Amino acid sequence: MRQIQLRQQQQLQPVQQPARPSAHVPARAVSAQDVENETLDRAAALWTTRRIRSFFLLLEQPPRAAQR
Repeated sequence: MRQIQLRQQQQLQPVQQPARPSAHVPARAVSAQDVENETLDRAAALWTTRRIRSFFLLLEQPPRAAQR
């Protein structure tokens, strides 16, 4: 019975939305450094993805007999 009362009280309380941090922080201009950092981040992500893909392709290849 106590649990039902607690649930009803919780449902009656309004849900508060958390404040967005961006609403309190003034907007700043995008600098050349920001653009360069974004470009480097994308390049690193692409390079990492290719390395991972290459690794999985190597795992899928059938084992080769020793060629000596």
